[in-house]
Amino acid sequence: IAGGVIASVLVVLCLLWIGVEDVGFQRSGTTLNLATLPVAIGLYGYCYSGHAVFPNIYTSMANPNQFPAVLVACFGVCTLLYAGGAFMGYKMFGDDTLSQFTLNLPQDLVATKIAVWTTVYQFYILLRLFSQ
Repeated sequence: IAGGVIASVLVVLCLLWIGVEDVGFQRSGTTLNLATLPVAIGLYGYCYSGHAVFPNIYTSMANPNQFPAVLVACFGVCTLLYAGGAFMGYKMFGDDTLSQFTLNLPQDLVATKIAVWTTVYQFYILLRLFSQ
């Protein structure tokens, strides 16, 4: 779990790095596209689908009465991370944002390579975990 969190933070930081150093945050586009709203809701729902580990976290806690605060903190951090990444991607690429913002990043930048290889490595780790 910690590796996924670190990878997510690293990829969003790379997006910020590219926005500040190279692309900028001037793009605009359609604020609300109702045709793709069901897809967006599904993607946001998937982002919060880590609930399967909550019973294990609860039972392994030294002080289980702090579990609600842990949940609020975790969901808060996730929401800030996802919303920040979505906002930056939208301001950088507007309506031209592809299905994965890493596809929009300029290919020659170091930050792009870090973001892409972090994503590839996390996918590899998930494949190894689920193949056991």
